[in-house]
Amino acid sequence: METVSASHVSEAWWTEACKKVKNALVFVDGPTAESLHWSGGLGRLADAGAKNVKEFSSFEKGGERDVKAAFLLSGPVRGTTATVLKDVIQASSFHYCVVVSSAHPSVHTYARYGGRDVDDGVLTTELEQNVLTWMGNMNYTVEIFYLPLVIVPYSEDLFFMPVFASLYPLLSPDVPRISKHHQAVTRGDKIKPLAGLGEVEFHHLPHEMRVCVRQLVAAMHSLLQGMNAREEIFTMGQTAHIVGTELDVFPPARQRRKVATNKVSLVVVDRTLDLVSAADHSGDTLMARLLALLPRLPGHCLDSAINMAPLCDVHPSCEWTLVPGCLAPQGREQRAAEVLGSLVTAPPKETLSLLNKHVVEAASRKDLPPGSPQKEGKLMVDNLKRNIQQFASDIDAFTDNAALLQQGLGAVEAVTDPRHTHQDQLFSLEKRLLQALADPEETPPFTQVASPFSQIFQLLRTRKSHGVTLDDLLSLMVYVASLGGPGVFSQREEYALINLLSHAIVEDKEELSDLLLELVGDEVDEVSALKTAQSVASQLHALTTAREHLKNYRSVHSPGDGVEPASYHSLLPRLVQDCLAAPQGEITDLEYKSAGFKDLIKTGFSLFVNVSKPSPRDAPVMLVWVVGGVSPGEVKEVRRTVKALDSPCRVILASSHLSYPRDTVQKAMQPNFFLRGF
Repeated sequence: METVSASHVSEAWWTEACKKVKNALVFVDGPTAESLHWSGGLGRLADAGAKNVKEFSSFEKGGERDVKAAFLLSGPVRGTTATVLKDVIQASSFHYCVVVSSAHPSVHTYARYGGRDVDDGVLTTELEQNVLTWMGNMNYTVEIFYLPLVIVPYSEDLFFMPVFASLYPLLSPDVPRISKHHQAVTRGDKIKPLAGLGEVEFHHLPHEMRVCVRQLVAAMHSLLQGMNAREEIFTMGQTAHIVGTELDVFPPARQRRKVATNKVSLVVVDRTLDLVSAADHSGDTLMARLLALLPRLPGHCLDSAINMAPLCDVHPSCEWTLVPGCLAPQGREQRAAEVLGSLVTAPPKETLSLLNKHVVEAASRKDLPPGSPQKEGKLMVDNLKRNIQQFASDIDAFTDNAALLQQGLGAVEAVTDPRHTHQDQLFSLEKRLLQALADPEETPPFTQVASPFSQIFQLLRTRKSHGVTLDDLLSLMVYVASLGGPGVFSQREEYALINLLSHAIVEDKEELSDLLLELVGDEVDEVSALKTAQSVASQLHALTTAREHLKNYRSVHSPGDGVEPASYHSLLPRLVQDCLAAPQGEITDLEYKSAGFKDLIKTGFSLFVNVSKPSPRDAPVMLVWVVGGVSPGEVKEVRRTVKALDSPCRVILASSHLSYPRDTVQKAMQPNFFLRGF
């Protein structure tokens, strides 16, 4: 049976949400606005009959004639969200309020009552009563709905849920914080401290992180329900294990599996098992360049802000008045959707060629002057820019092709950005560090090539003359630590790292980036710099040991020999290839989640009969969810792997967001988002 795609399920949810906004003043919070941005934009709400759309903020309110309001919210209605909802309603004159939340009713209940056994309906009724009280009349109307408006569909086989971008896999330095917090909240002085990351389970996590995991699990369940799917769950990594376990035991998911007819394999993987492709500067797709060089669209973690000046007759001093463009296709623009897919999965040259072809065809349909012929290299980029600028003279032609033209401008900006050369320099350094890594099993006592961290230390000393920043060096450290694994840097090198980095932070304190200021704190002095350097060393150690419990995927680095150079083998494409092609039972690192009593019987029966665990390829669809982001390079490699195998199993790749070097360093070098302050 044909399985419905995530984009179709998301479309159905948005169709239902739009039925609630007719004649309403609509308030949308940030994460829901990002999902809306990729699902039709503000025009969709306007077409559905919305009177106006405002930010969900205590500083906004309805006018005297606004009697109906609709609130599109991304999480449970509690804490700050409940306060803002109360402020908006009390400052307005609404008679009819519709609250649409992306948090499942059970998530609301868990957020409020923890693990206590409370009927989900109790909290819904309580919320209805509160809203009526805030409106000032118990005879007015309130409706509460659950619609998980969290999916950003990139293509039929790729989607994201940016509302979960803060959920990042745990690392070993997070364990003492979790253990200390768990002992404090349970008041259990006699509770044994957690010995390692492998012991961390759902109930150990801080409350806010548990709520986030529960909401992700509920959103996955709702997606699978929309696909009429009965999933087999496989996990790799401790945070993936926690997510998979919670989905396995989630009561609504258990009920769904009893009646669903479409078999799906769900593979959940931790990002931190391999940060190499997320930290590198290869730029093997245009999307990788866009993410590295262009700022994010304000309030978004997926889309980039495009400078629209080339299409607008604006004086350079007034460019800040321009609303930025973006990459998201608007409406049913098929050419823009095709280009978006190419940005992520195709080589830059191929994407530029596709863009130029579509722009020239669009110009000819609008009777604009004929475009420049297709050229190679820099001439191709110059031609594309000239062909796009033709649309500045025709507002109708620009409006009809706005999405395509914005993508074209973004591509041109990424390719012509002066920092492009700097990205290539960093990629060259990464290749040099890759070759410097020896096989940890056969490291000779004396070697002609300096170790990777020794080379990084030399760059740290001469960073000014080489034109590299401390941010660049942190990304190189993450790259090497994840690539090399255990033993990649010695204790002596660790001391050198702490010493050199702390001194460098103090020396550059007047020009530290926002990222480093976030790591160091408000006060930049020798003490805070030393603490930051020690924390960086601890996080790097955690990255080197992230795969030490694995067997199949313990190494992602091949040292090479006299014939072949050293090379990197990305974990995610290898995992997908093995899931589709490896002999049954060979992927020992994949943990299979049994689905209840029936499987316990099978497990017991297997003591007497040879019963092997299921394989992901047993299902016609395999959904791979990466906890913590997926890089454009990985998307490209997974697509190439699936195509080469020509497997009947369809592979859908999904995550919270697209990873890029700055995002990777920011998340990998700090305590987990939910543990800061512990």
